[in-house]
Amino acid sequence: MKKLLLSLSSVIAFVLLNESCTKIRTTELGGGLIPADDNVTVFDTTLEVISSVFGLPDSTRQTRDADQLFGILEDPFFGTTTGEMYVQLHPNLFGTYPFGSSRDSLIGLDSVVLSLRYKSIYGDTNSVQGFKIYEIDQSAPFRDSSTGYLISHPSFPVSNFIGEKTNVSYLTLNDSLQYIRAKDTVKTANELRIVLPNEFGMRLMNFDTTIYKTDSAFNANFKGLAILPDAASAFKKAIAYFNLADQGGTRLSFHYRTTRNGKPDTTVTDFVLRTNYRATANIVRKDPSGTPFENQLANGVNNQSEVFIQSTPGSYSLLKIPGLQELNNRLLYKAVLIAEQLEGYEEASFPTPGLLFLDAVDSANSRFITIPNSWVFLQSSSPLFYDPGTFGGFLNNKRFEFDLTAYIQGIVTRKEKSFALRLYAPFTTRPVVPSIGTNQIPVTISNRLGSGRTVIGGGAHPTQKMRLYLVYSRL
Repeated sequence: MKKLLLSLSSVIAFVLLNESCTKIRTTELGGGLIPADDNVTVFDTTLEVISSVFGLPDSTRQTRDADQLFGILEDPFFGTTTGEMYVQLHPNLFGTYPFGSSRDSLIGLDSVVLSLRYKSIYGDTNSVQGFKIYEIDQSAPFRDSSTGYLISHPSFPVSNFIGEKTNVSYLTLNDSLQYIRAKDTVKTANELRIVLPNEFGMRLMNFDTTIYKTDSAFNANFKGLAILPDAASAFKKAIAYFNLADQGGTRLSFHYRTTRNGKPDTTVTDFVLRTNYRATANIVRKDPSGTPFENQLANGVNNQSEVFIQSTPGSYSLLKIPGLQELNNRLLYKAVLIAEQLEGYEEASFPTPGLLFLDAVDSANSRFITIPNSWVFLQSSSPLFYDPGTFGGFLNNKRFEFDLTAYIQGIVTRKEKSFALRLYAPFTTRPVVPSIGTNQIPVTISNRLGSGRTVIGGGAHPTQKMRLYLVYSRL
């Protein structure tokens, strides 16, 4: 009889729940369906989120093949971002003199041009900036690094000032252009050309042939080029991205005349970033001095009304949800962390990051972990390794959402641990995925370093609070 009564009560509960769900609510996240709250069988509630902002300790390494950040971006709310590029450009082959059969065959140098392959821009495209080219000092600890240099590495010392290109309009970086290369007319685009003094070119062409025997001999006489932004540039409101590994667009070209078969001949020799024997460094600095972002970092408020999130190297927000510990067991239909974008921070000129990321602070083990149960590891989705369309992090209708349903269900039903959360916009990050082991997994969130920032409502905002929204049934 007891089993029969239990069965009947289950049927009645199902019918009541089914009738209460005739109204369906769709969430922004994943297009999932959840029942409308009727305060009879289905309820909703909002939990407070306490948000604090911190500078993001930087351990990012920029690889040689990645797009390098260059220029100066002055943001009135977040501060100044500065990007410098360092590169070794080598002849295609070592072991022979690269300019004709010998130095004696040279007639003269017509020009030497540094080309940089432009890829994209972040910030105000009306920016006008200058490019200064220096020789990396021979004492500099600049060498090939397969893992890349930390972007926080100190600037490498430079010696000789080689040349510059002033007043470069960022609007023109992707323009089509045409020039003569040896006997051919080249039509191309997305290539910034910087003409350098012939004295610099002749110095490299007059190297003894033994210097071109090996890469180490060449590097011992010429460490490489430092490409630095001009602090006196006219309008510093954007950063540009260049790919130094693109041998068709980034190269040091020597246009010269030589004797071939007893006759004068015009030709070109290119120095490029080779697959081997190569080194690059992208040094990125951010200075928030005198900005609202700096004030937020220094004010020590535990629950802030405005949360400044800046992409790597930038900031993160530490989130705590104290109400989770008091929740009794219940059936969750949806648990969504909601953060609303605030307007009035020049977001038209400085767009938000393409994707925010959320992980958990496992302080007991001194590590960061992916959100238990809610963040699902997908081996086939490298380099993201998860589905952000399901988990969340995109800006949609001026708010960011993260689906934490499975995570919160584990807390209220199985009494699993509730963690503080970290909200940020990393270039790459390396959390531990507890479901697959204790090793860190490299997750690439953005394809551009330093691209994006946003201001969102914090837990103390008067009208646009960060919050955890729950839809549930009692058990």
